[in-house]
Amino acid sequence: MRGSRTKTAALVACGVVCRMMLSTSCQGRATGSVSGDVYLLMQNGDVKRGAGNTVFLLGPADSVLATRGRICAAYGQQLVASAGQGNSPSQDGAVGEMLARLDTSLARWVVASSKTGINAHYRIDHVPSGKYVLWAETTIGDNAYTWWASVAIAGGDSVSKDLDNSTEAHAAVYCGQVKDSLAPILARVADSLARVRDSVANFAERQRRQGWLLCMIRARASLKRADGVVEGDIVDRQRECWSKFPVDPLWANRQNP
Repeated sequence: MRGSRTKTAALVACGVVCRMMLSTSCQGRATGSVSGDVYLLMQNGDVKRGAGNTVFLLGPADSVLATRGRICAAYGQQLVASAGQGNSPSQDGAVGEMLARLDTSLARWVVASSKTGINAHYRIDHVPSGKYVLWAETTIGDNAYTWWASVAIAGGDSVSKDLDNSTEAHAAVYCGQVKDSLAPILARVADSLARVRDSVANFAERQRRQGWLLCMIRARASLKRADGVVEGDIVDRQRECWSKFPVDPLWANRQNP
């Protein structure tokens, strides 16, 4: 199992510094601890243990969730704006921007962290009473996985919380539900934009066809002699019509200008 997606230097540094601050600030106060194993049960029955990962404790939980909510809401607005311009999120960088903002913002709420050793076990001690979020990530093959679990800790508690399939929530953490909820709106915006483009294209086609018909009629009329014979250079005049007003030959063959 490979390590989680690389975080910013600030996130790693914050995990170390915050753990030291947490230990210092809690001296003399009733605190608790949280521990557990980190693993995933794959569809083929294999168990992938999160050895060599880092589990982060974020808090307070309300602030963490509010921060994530604001970023996901902004991401949703950007998706709608992008769709209105005919772009996809991958084209305008909306996804990458959202991921970077979330990682950076969540790093500010790290209060402690724990490395997982070869046994994929983590433990965080000296945690003040409160509600927190456990956050860890890994990559298996080409797939990214995110563990995300709420946990409440009281003074003297020793909470056991495994990070497993039940707490894997990569899509939810990274605003996947926002894109899903906006799917009908994005589809309507794309459909409306397609209709506008089609209307513009049809208008341009109609203009070309009208121009071609008028040009061909004038070419024939201007080159007829009084005896009704058509002059030979009408071909050159007709070629000019095709050059000025390119139209579908199949449609043109059905006309009789």
